Amino acid sequence: MKRIIAIGLVVLTASCSNNKSMVIDYGAANAENVQQSAPTIGYQALEQAHLCCDLLSEIDYQLITQPGKFDFTVTSQNEAFKFSTGKSFVKGIALPPADGIIKVAISSPIVSSVFVPTLLVLDEQYKPIQVYGEETINYDGGSLMNVDRFFGNIELPSVYQDGRKARYLLVLTTQEAMKGTTTLTPPDPKAAELGRESDIGKIYNDQPVPHTATGVFRLAFDFTPSRNLSAQNMMPETPRSSQKAEAMVSEMGVAAKAVSGAAVGSAIQPESELMYNQLIEKAAKKGELSKAVSFVEEAERAGSETARDTLIDAMKKSQEQTNKKAN
Repeated sequence: MKRIIAIGLVVLTASCSNNKSMVIDYGAANAENVQQSAPTIGYQALEQAHLCCDLLSEIDYQLITQPGKFDFTVTSQNEAFKFSTGKSFVKGIALPPADGIIKVAISSPIVSSVFVPTLLVLDEQYKPIQVYGEETINYDGGSLMNVDRFFGNIELPSVYQDGRKARYLLVLTTQEAMKGTTTLTPPDPKAAELGRESDIGKIYNDQPVPHTATGVFRLAFDFTPSRNLSAQNMMPETPRSSQKAEAMVSEMGVAAKAVSGAAVGSAIQPESELMYNQLIEKAAKKGELSKAVSFVEEAERAGSETARDTLIDAMKKSQEQTNKKAN
């Protein structure tokens, strides 16, 4: 089953309106180490990796709760999934409810290799809405401000024409992309005048740069958080509970009392309530009670009147399944 981890920490500056100033470094701190590994190592790791699951809904998703820039690393530790475009390591992102469009910029820096990303947008039912590949995410030559990279800007509307809403993003690469190479443009001659020649030109040579199955990328999100959503207190991923069902139910009862004293906000939007109830159900099903309770608290602060009942029902189902297995 999938996990959803709340990300509330803004890694870098929140603004992402200027493409050319979005990335002035390699992104993740370990980018150079990750992408200096021979591409064959990434290919072999992908070939040997076991598929995580059969359904997109079973992939792990990390929940973005604030606008900002976030760095991710794709290694053999990531989940592998078989897409129609081939097997790929994948990173799942859960989008928060927002007022209006969500702007997303993706950047993958080129070191001695590059992870060429594709973005797959999913709706609330984990069904694909749109895919962004090489026509949107393409090579962006280095400048005085940026290293060479693959870069793309997209906008996710609040509602698509068919009535669906973007709720999840998947970042992957394709078999076709992994077969390719990229030839870098020469470094900006003005770099020497500004004393930055070593920074801009250190990765440049006339040899094509190979694409690989692993690497790093940065996502920059620009959106207005929903007025009915305050996710700053969402708990991060916690270890799976090893408690027995009886102890979990007991803890739930104590937590419910604490939740009942929480201030309830204005009426929550239906899509926000649906998202919270799904998070609660899945956390409870996996025995992650503390996380489920934190989602209940957050949902009730946002105005939900069904979150606590959802948790209780989910715990009852978990108890019933436990009893069936025991018999």
